[in-house]
Amino acid sequence: MDAPRSPWWIPFGGLLLAALYLPTLATPFDFVDDGNLVYPTPGLSAGEHVGLWWEKVEANYEHLGPFRPTLWVHWQVQANLFDGSAVAWRAYRFVWCALSAAALLWLLAELGAHPAAALLAGALAMWNPYRNEIWTSLTLSEGVAMPYALFALVAARKAATSATPLRWELLSALAVLVALGCKNTFAALVPVQILLRMWPDGMTLREALKRNGARSLLLGVTLVLPAAHFVYFKAHWHPGQYETHGPTAAQLGRMLSALKGAVSLEFMAAGLLLAALALWKGGVLKAVSWQRLGTPPVLAALLLVAAGVVVYLPLSMMSGRYAMPAVWGLDVLFALLLTALIALPLTAWKKAAFAGVCTGLAVVAVAGVGKQEKFAARAHLLWDAVRHVEATAPPDARIAWMSGDSTAGGLNIEEGIHFRWHLLHRGRGDVAVGLFDESGKPLDRVELPPLAGPPEFALFGKVEPAGWEPERSFVSGYWLGRRQYDCRLARKRVVGTFAEAPFRDEVRRQLFPGLSP
Repeated sequence: MDAPRSPWWIPFGGLLLAALYLPTLATPFDFVDDGNLVYPTPGLSAGEHVGLWWEKVEANYEHLGPFRPTLWVHWQVQANLFDGSAVAWRAYRFVWCALSAAALLWLLAELGAHPAAALLAGALAMWNPYRNEIWTSLTLSEGVAMPYALFALVAARKAATSATPLRWELLSALAVLVALGCKNTFAALVPVQILLRMWPDGMTLREALKRNGARSLLLGVTLVLPAAHFVYFKAHWHPGQYETHGPTAAQLGRMLSALKGAVSLEFMAAGLLLAALALWKGGVLKAVSWQRLGTPPVLAALLLVAAGVVVYLPLSMMSGRYAMPAVWGLDVLFALLLTALIALPLTAWKKAAFAGVCTGLAVVAVAGVGKQEKFAARAHLLWDAVRHVEATAPPDARIAWMSGDSTAGGLNIEEGIHFRWHLLHRGRGDVAVGLFDESGKPLDRVELPPLAGPPEFALFGKVEPAGWEPERSFVSGYWLGRRQYDCRLARKRVVGTFAEAPFRDEVRRQLFPGLSP
């Protein structure tokens, strides 16, 4: 449990934490974002690439509302470097995951966490199945922004103690700008960034304000960009873009539930309770005062939680990754709790606490791997369908994508959009995909035009539409074969022709009376 003298534990720790995602290297492109982001645009000059990048940034704003210039730089550069190779994309994402884990460990170390405590807290953060979608997917903005965002806080902390703080201040501001260019909700970092720059350890808040307050506030200049975007967005909102409302209790409840899931409280509760009991038995909690709780690392963690929750209150949607950056504050508090636990003499309570924490993390790891396998199975299922349609569909075929509830075995509408885009980039742009609900009603989405005629084929999940003749089934198992995804391709039944089964069988009986069907 002694702290290592060498800082090399941080990059090696990052690789260790990322190792849980080695199975993703065999996962193909998915059907969430990949259909329109992973394919190259060859033959363009540098100026044309810049122009295309800006067109995509503008289109993203016009259709949805977010302004993500640095995110689109990453996507476009990767697409043209990796030339449509899923293996290259996955390898890059794995390296980015290790870099993000190392940045988290660096931040925890800067805030006073013991290396062992930082590694345990980092494992919870990186392996949590509720927020690990940013690593199973290739393009989600939180994953792209994570190392920049965490380094911004590291650099702010370094600036507070450096004899030459300017370089750290500039690096911190630049890193926040890059993170904001991935997603505006990373504005939640700026108050924490200012606090860490202003208030080094060993100084009272009043002294910190007097010595560093004005200079630290300059880091807040970066908030001009997300503020200007928000004002412009609200003034020019149109249907199709994300909707924002005033803060609501319902959204606050969703955020708190997301934080609960993002720290795997159902798996970690026993370990956390035992850790609290061990600290109580060791007399640590009795000695805790408001002055000790009011240290820069603790207040920075609490501020990160609060700001990360507030920044999402105007929305009415929720996803596991929306817990970031707020959940990073809980990661810091967890690391500091374990650091205090490590400092205790070895007792039965301390052993029980670490056993509880490590058992919880083992369950988190198993759940994380299981989610990876489930994600990969879904991608393999849809790729089997893509390859079959690509190889067998007649020219100018029209396919109805029957969208339903994917949690109930249906195919969802986003998958249908990306199914078409994958076909387009693989040379089957002649195959049209139309979006329908499971009752056969056409669905209107700006990403895909309606079919030019009645569909000839249908792809559907559990709910089989009437009037179609099954042609091919696709199945992909997960969780060691105990569960599976499946979907089916069907051809439109032509009534009264030889293709209609009852009519076909009757013709056979008349022509060949002695031949069984």
